Amino acid sequence: MFSPRRAFLFALLLPLSGLLAAAAPLTRLADIRAMPREEMAHAAPVQVRGVVTWRFDANEFALQDDSGGIWIQVPSARKMGVWAGDDAELKRVREGMELEIEGVTNPAGFAPAISPRAIRILGTKPLPPARPFDRLRFFNGHDSGQRIEARGVVLAFERVVDGWRLNMQMGPDIVFVMVSNAVLKDPFTILGAEVRVRGVGGCGFNTRSEFLNARVMVSIPGDVIVEKDAPEVPFSGPFAQLDRLRVFQPDPEPAHRVRVVGTVSSVLGPSRFYLQDGAKVVRVEAKSVTAAESFTPGDRVEAVGFIDMTRQIGGLGGAQVRRIGREAPPPPEAITPEEVMRINALAVETGQAARPHDYDGHLIRFRAALISVDVPPADAKTRSRLTLRQGKMILEATLPYGNEKALAALLPGSEVEVTGVVQLEYGAVPQSRSFLQPVQMSILLRDPTEVVVLRAPPWWTPRRLLAVIAVGALTLGGSLLWAWQLRKQVRRKTQELAAEMRARHDAALEFRATLRERNRLAATLHDTLLQTVSGIGFQLEACEATASRPEGSRGNHLEVARRMLDVAVNELRSSVWALRSLPLKDLDFSKVLESLVERARNLHAAEVEVRVAADLGRVPDFVAGNLLLAAQEALHNALKHGRPRRVILEARHGEKPGWIVVEVRDDGVGFTPGRQVGAKEGHFGLAGIRERIERLDGTLRVESAPGRGTVVHLEVPVRAYDEDVA
Repeated sequence: MFSPRRAFLFALLLPLSGLLAAAAPLTRLADIRAMPREEMAHAAPVQVRGVVTWRFDANEFALQDDSGGIWIQVPSARKMGVWAGDDAELKRVREGMELEIEGVTNPAGFAPAISPRAIRILGTKPLPPARPFDRLRFFNGHDSGQRIEARGVVLAFERVVDGWRLNMQMGPDIVFVMVSNAVLKDPFTILGAEVRVRGVGGCGFNTRSEFLNARVMVSIPGDVIVEKDAPEVPFSGPFAQLDRLRVFQPDPEPAHRVRVVGTVSSVLGPSRFYLQDGAKVVRVEAKSVTAAESFTPGDRVEAVGFIDMTRQIGGLGGAQVRRIGREAPPPPEAITPEEVMRINALAVETGQAARPHDYDGHLIRFRAALISVDVPPADAKTRSRLTLRQGKMILEATLPYGNEKALAALLPGSEVEVTGVVQLEYGAVPQSRSFLQPVQMSILLRDPTEVVVLRAPPWWTPRRLLAVIAVGALTLGGSLLWAWQLRKQVRRKTQELAAEMRARHDAALEFRATLRERNRLAATLHDTLLQTVSGIGFQLEACEATASRPEGSRGNHLEVARRMLDVAVNELRSSVWALRSLPLKDLDFSKVLESLVERARNLHAAEVEVRVAADLGRVPDFVAGNLLLAAQEALHNALKHGRPRRVILEARHGEKPGWIVVEVRDDGVGFTPGRQVGAKEGHFGLAGIRERIERLDGTLRVESAPGRGTVVHLEVPVRAYDEDVA
């Protein structure tokens, strides 16, 4: 009976058993192959046994048990830090050994793999039976890592790393078989034979882990079995047309050799050449051709080989060849690449074969413009390339390495005549169910002498034009920089000369002003003070002459001298006042005018009034200073010469915007304008006023008449002046 105590213990042990089961390593290869890639990427632990079915080297091999096969990748284990096994043990691994491997799952590039932690050799064991070839499984990558068996006819072979790649025809398919050197020493011995191969399925894939192609990997000697030898190759039987190698047949035929004959038109290498018969051309790859047997254009050659469609154009592969005679080499045909492409495009449009030919392999001659020359270094062992423009078409012409110097002298921009072999590259035609169409064309040059320069490029090549433009740009840049420097120097010199000219002009003005003031002061002193002092001297001499006379007579002379001395003092004070100007710093123009008027009131008995507009604002010092001196002179002249009862000094805005007006009006005796005394007579007041106003680009107007007073009208623009000039 299931007691409650046992139920409790079972409930405790159930999660623990689940954890133990989850941590248990995988032991069947089929279970590993069935895992999703996302789970496999978590490096699940594995512990498997199996037999080695394929081995490349000590680092990569295939393992298979009763459930399936898988790849063992030691390099990935080293990168992941998983490998902790014995490298010496690893090097002993061979095909047919039974191994026990501990490690983790690895999704690899396409098919599942194991990254081993340790490998133990258990012994040897018979290889598992190879699965019969299944076309659907094989060409979808399902047999990757599995031992399989396939049958077919070896049509061609190619050297690869550590072995050979065989092209084996299996019904309608071409299967690639990768065979190591240990399995097959000489592939010529099985060329054309019916063989049975046993190996491990392999795949080609992209970086998205998507299947691209399949192959059979063979590394065990004896796994390539010849079931039917290649038939003897008698150079007899019907000849096939060179351009009709794989055409429609009402009934299927097994893979067989094809016999052709023609004249060598072009040689591509020791065992590759083109045969031409009339206007028909085919490419032939021979089994082997010794140096003594090498062909040259003009040799008549008979060839027997298998049809090779790897270039999408019929050719012969693995052919046996023999020379049967010699004749003149086929001449090149004059046709342009544009015309060749047009003929093929027309064939696609009409659904017919190209007429007269598709021209692949034909030797043609045409004119073109040379766009560029790419000559690699001599040790690069790559082809030299010419880029040509023929009409609206751009194409390449290549020359085998070893002829670099001959093409290096060609200049882009030359018009050339090219003779070479047409190479067509086919691609799918949009919205077509059948046709492949040449999508690109190139020219294979046989010899550098087949490029003939018809016309050298003009001197103005693009390179030289760029060089001239570069030099011109540098020259222009240098000229602009030089001009900028000169302009900068001229501007500096101009400023220096202008400053010097202003200084000299100002000095001249100052000198003239000083000279004028000195003349005016001299005239004033001569007219007033000197005459007064002379009169005082005369009165003193009169006193001395009347010393013997009564006291009253001397007293009269002294009284007159005292009055004349008072007049001299007043005259001297007036002259000093006319020479002085009021300070302007930190004072408004209106306040300075009021100070000027206040001083005039203290020196003269006439009534002096000042009127200043309330919104006059600030006047620049240079303008205010000159206006003040001019107004002071006008006020002094009015008080001295006009004998007025009343004088009005007024400052207001002018009728022109930005101008200021200063007027001095008096009700004195007046004068007739034009007849007043001036500089010739030693009176410089009005001339000084005019010069100051003209210096400010202003105007001076004097209105007066005898007995009607005088008006001096000053009007100047209010603007800032250079302090250095001022």
